[in-house]
Amino acid sequence: MQNVIVPLNAFDRVEVLEKGQASFIKLIAGSGAFGIEIRRELFSEQNPPLESMKQEIEKHQLFTVYSAPIELWNGNHQLNEQELTTIFEEGKKLGANWIKVSLGHFSKGQSNVSHLHFFLKQHLEIQLFVENDQTLYGGNVSNLKSFFESASEQDVPVKMTFDAGNWYYSKQEIDDALSQLSQYVQYLHLKQVNLENGELVTLPLQKNIGHSWEKVMNSLPSDLVKALEFPIQPKERTKEYIQMMKEREALA
Repeated sequence: MQNVIVPLNAFDRVEVLEKGQASFIKLIAGSGAFGIEIRRELFSEQNPPLESMKQEIEKHQLFTVYSAPIELWNGNHQLNEQELTTIFEEGKKLGANWIKVSLGHFSKGQSNVSHLHFFLKQHLEIQLFVENDQTLYGGNVSNLKSFFESASEQDVPVKMTFDAGNWYYSKQEIDDALSQLSQYVQYLHLKQVNLENGELVTLPLQKNIGHSWEKVMNSLPSDLVKALEFPIQPKERTKEYIQMMKEREALA
């Protein structure tokens, strides 16, 4: 199954900002990817050329994810509707199939999940995903479980992006995250996080060394859509990592 997505933050940040994200579309498609994840934080211009990017992505027949570094629930535990509206408007211009944001400050007693449901009913053509980020609140297993349980109870069509590496930054146990949240996961972000000189660093995936990203892959359905969110250098190695994912899936 074709299910590997390449996010633009996998490549050299300076090169992406200088050349623009659109310049990588052909490379990603030629590497055998199923899709592309456009990153809002990597637009260098005030008004990015979303419509022309959409045409280029469609030309190469890539599935489109739009990732935006905004929090779904603001510091007052309310829906971040103004920013969310902007992101969905941009996503539509881009032709995004999925939009990915962080959880933010969800509180079961104060956050109105039905408000989110009403918002999403106006944007049925795009699927919303919430990812565990690197913050202690937005990457907290208990907070995420509380949110997804509340959303599920009210039939709110929101799914989870499970970032295999971010749990290290938010100081959570990966086994706990898998057992509590796997039922909500529809999108997997793969990265290898190691502790080097007292600091957490994201590295390219290495096979058969018993790292947690392999445990995560083995614990979730093999046909899950997955993104390669780690440094790919040089960028021409993209094809190699996509092939690695396909081989793992064939063995599953």
